[in-house]
Amino acid sequence: MTFFYKAKSFVLMSYLLLIGISLGAIITTALSASSIFGAAKIVEGLQITHFQSGILMTSIFLKFNILMNILAFFIIVVEILYFQINKAKITPFLGLVNIALIFLFTLYYTPAILEAQKLGEAATQTESFYQIHQQSVWVFKALIITLTALFFTHLYPKLKFS
Repeated sequence: MTFFYKAKSFVLMSYLLLIGISLGAIITTALSASSIFGAAKIVEGLQITHFQSGILMTSIFLKFNILMNILAFFIIVVEILYFQINKAKITPFLGLVNIALIFLFTLYYTPAILEAQKLGEAATQTESFYQIHQQSVWVFKALIITLTALFFTHLYPKLKFS
């Protein structure tokens, strides 16, 4: 039984670490956007368009999406186990919300933005592209909130206030 308890603790710690790393990546990605899109103002003489900055930002998001998809896999596994072992309802629900948001971002919005970029600069200046981009921003913001909630709902029972 001690092995099971230690394994459960290790899985939970690893899971919380991965959620924390992912939250850090989300915040870093969000904060770096202003530098990427303002690069021409930051670096004197740099000739980069808004469209080119968008391509750079997308390359960051493609790498970021790998981390998010790995996180989604871990959320699926851990929350199913957590539900079966603890009969918890809140964390599996938050897990489902996070999985939906992650896959919405990585499998719908990122490919849609990539497709528009392949069509050229004019395709990224349309109202439909603006709407897709705005929706992806809202998904990103919701992901910050729901991942933070998932992190703390798992952490809270483990805290000892003595």
